[in-house]
Amino acid sequence: MKHYRSLALFAATTLLACRAGGTPQSAAPEKPAATPTAPPAPAASPAAPAPAAKVADPRTEALVAWLGEYFPWGPGELKVEPLDAVRVPGWRLYRATKTFEGDQRANDQAFLLADDAGKTVLAGDIFVEEERLRAPKPVRGPEDVGALRELLARFLRGRFDVVFEPSRDLPSFKGLTIKHETGYGSYDIGAYVTSGDGAVLLVGRAWERAKSIAAQRRALIRVDGAPTSGPADATVTIVEYSDMQCPFCKKRAADLDALLAKMSKELKVRRVSKSFPIADHAWAFRASSAGVCFADFKKGLHAYWKSAVFARQETLSVAELDTFALDFAVANGMSEEAFRACYLQGSAVTKVLDDLAEGFAVRVRSTPTYFVDGVPLSWFSDPLMEDYLRKTYLKGAASPAAAK
Repeated sequence: MKHYRSLALFAATTLLACRAGGTPQSAAPEKPAATPTAPPAPAASPAAPAPAAKVADPRTEALVAWLGEYFPWGPGELKVEPLDAVRVPGWRLYRATKTFEGDQRANDQAFLLADDAGKTVLAGDIFVEEERLRAPKPVRGPEDVGALRELLARFLRGRFDVVFEPSRDLPSFKGLTIKHETGYGSYDIGAYVTSGDGAVLLVGRAWERAKSIAAQRRALIRVDGAPTSGPADATVTIVEYSDMQCPFCKKRAADLDALLAKMSKELKVRRVSKSFPIADHAWAFRASSAGVCFADFKKGLHAYWKSAVFARQETLSVAELDTFALDFAVANGMSEEAFRACYLQGSAVTKVLDDLAEGFAVRVRSTPTYFVDGVPLSWFSDPLMEDYLRKTYLKGAASPAAAK
């Protein structure tokens, strides 16, 4: 009998977010090919959050200093501790934990494998197969995919395939791409498995120690072609990963509308909308697909559609969403023929799948998740977004209302 040990799982569902599970949706339209685009980099990286950190030994100090931007910004304590239970030649395993002040539901953790050369960190969710630790069996290629599937099935819901990616191999690791099926097509999740024994599987990505995490996230997040709003000369970019069926996304969308209106004379902000439909939400992928059609048809129509869906969120079913989307299209000047040719077809599917792949790559674990110029914010407490914007871009200036 095989025994598996999970060192890390997705963050628990809280009252503040919709949890990102394994597979987003199950239904059955077509499978188009993905077509990612590259984003422009912002002019400057914002100041990284600086939580207090507990360092287990002196060797972790540099890792702690670099790791600040990995977790969502907010006051709290960052603790990094080495773990010796699993050993990989040339690498060291760490557990990193961020404990937030105030609301403990936002607490977060990740597992890291840092190479001895100080160049690369693999970060994500780690699974260990106890039997392979005792009796190592090298991983050479696709012929070993069966054992990997058993590990992955404990992490992912739904169907998936595993592809070996030799171009992403690292010392002691084989690079993998997990093709995760949604029912509408598949999206990619990065992973690594130890090549010498096949015992350690990391679902996540490799980060370069020489670059800030925020800069690497900005390079991964595609902005061109995404629905955007805000002034052309904006100095701040907020990217929002959202699920239209998520009630917390509805609340925070309204909160962000109000906040940006309040701060409009102090700060110029570009807002970028990304789709991240959650697995258990029956019509969220379909709503995102319709949103792509509307964004491509007319500027500003995606935001209008999102608001319309949020207004009816509690009563919509899959069938009602389909009818509502068609009625919305016709009411806003899009012909029924044009809408049907777009909805759940071609780029209206691939763009959603691309957003899902991108979200997993930059560590979206629940919705809504925000990245402000590459720095993540979970926005678990009401003042958090405004606090960050003021401290980072306005030198800590209080709001005009608070100053009176």
